[in-house]
Amino acid sequence: MADLQIKVDMRKLRNIINNEPARADAWLRGVGMQILGDIQLSFGTSPDGKTHTRGTVKHVASQPGYPPNIDTGALRGSMGLRKLGNLKYEIHDGVEYGVHLELGTEKMAARPFVNPVFAEWQTKIMDDAKQKLDID
Repeated sequence: MADLQIKVDMRKLRNIINNEPARADAWLRGVGMQILGDIQLSFGTSPDGKTHTRGTVKHVASQPGYPPNIDTGALRGSMGLRKLGNLKYEIHDGVEYGVHLELGTEKMAARPFVNPVFAEWQTKIMDDAKQKLDID
């Protein structure tokens, strides 16, 4: 998966991080879980693309520029949140083709499912911190 980061103005969180690190970490884990949930909910929201049939199974592909539609559910089911250290979490997938859908290939246009959610969260993470951590 691409190395994506959300930037936060840490000055506003410094006091909580220094004085209540467990509380700050729990909040960050909660944000990670919300982001993960938003990513998983984005699957299947694309307008219908081409239809493919494999045996008796019919799959409606997503359109370029939209999150992938669900085929087997393996990508969506493989998504997870992993703690890497203090105040450091990683959202990951467990399939080889996730990065190809996110970024596209020379033969397929991108079906981004991580970048749009991260971009949305960049605009609301501080509001979430203000609400849940009582910071101004």
